[in-house]
Amino acid sequence: MTKVRIIYAAVLFAVLGAYAAVYQFYFREKLASYRRDEELKQMLDRTYEELRQAFAGVDPDMLTREWRAQIQPWTDAVTERGRYFNFAGWFVHERPPQEGPILKFWYDEQSNKMILALYQKVVERMGRYDLFPPDIRAELGVPTVDDWAGIDVNEALVSEALSRLAFGIRVCEMMLDAKATRISRVAIWPQRIEDELLRKQTVGLAFSMGARDLVRFIDEQLRTADRYFTIDGLRITYPYIAYNVDPQLNVEMLLTMARYEPRQAPAAPEQLAAAQGAPGVPGMIGVAPPGMMQPRASQVFDDQGMRERRRAQQYQEPGFFGKMWKWFKRYVLYTN
Repeated sequence: MTKVRIIYAAVLFAVLGAYAAVYQFYFREKLASYRRDEELKQMLDRTYEELRQAFAGVDPDMLTREWRAQIQPWTDAVTERGRYFNFAGWFVHERPPQEGPILKFWYDEQSNKMILALYQKVVERMGRYDLFPPDIRAELGVPTVDDWAGIDVNEALVSEALSRLAFGIRVCEMMLDAKATRISRVAIWPQRIEDELLRKQTVGLAFSMGARDLVRFIDEQLRTADRYFTIDGLRITYPYIAYNVDPQLNVEMLLTMARYEPRQAPAAPEQLAAAQGAPGVPGMIGVAPPGMMQPRASQVFDDQGMRERRRAQQYQEPGFFGKMWKWFKRYVLYTN
């Protein structure tokens, strides 16, 4: 009798274990998926009801035309005003030749030629070299050929170094034109993006300049310039206040320039036509180009629901018992 009870108990535990395994590895996953689908459905129903109440009795095509008519002038104004933010070609330099000397040697020759031309202007304006940084290349952080020892020098690396050198030289030339009597430091800061629209370049300057020339430099060359300049920091000292001469002020300045960079340049019409689910031109604040229809709300919700279902169906790799249960379902129960 005890043997029969043990057999019955073993069969009962096996059946209960099978039910528990079926629930754990099959029904539990299905119920969780159904629950997520139900939450998505409720969210879409709420969104649809809010849109129906907000746009009741309004023609969608007429509404989008009115919105586009209001947004387009603002977009044109942003593009027009963006021309004020530019670097005025201060990063422009001679491009490396496609064929000819080795790129590293060409860079050494080109950079030396640019620096030599700068020092010639320094002598013409200041009359001597000791009023200018003795090694402007090191001052600007521009690498030498020796710094590239053991490095595969490519065109991108050369272009980046020459761009930095060209910009630094333009800054020095601006200070020479402003009649600076001494230039002690020129430090180029890393570029940064602000508001996803402006690329800003700050340069730190330490120089000496007459009081009248400094006022003229700030007022005429910076404040009323035809492009963007801003002084982020300014410190002026003059220890020789008792001297009866035109004061040569010691100035430390953080000068920032900016360039307008849209989020993304407008794509070609054929690229726009091929783009799936793209309501407008990239970088144009969601304004659809002429002749391109915007997707309906139902299409947007269908795409969103499909993406949510795909995410809901993704699950982690099953462990040992999960793999055993899948094998049991496939080869014993003959199910998927």
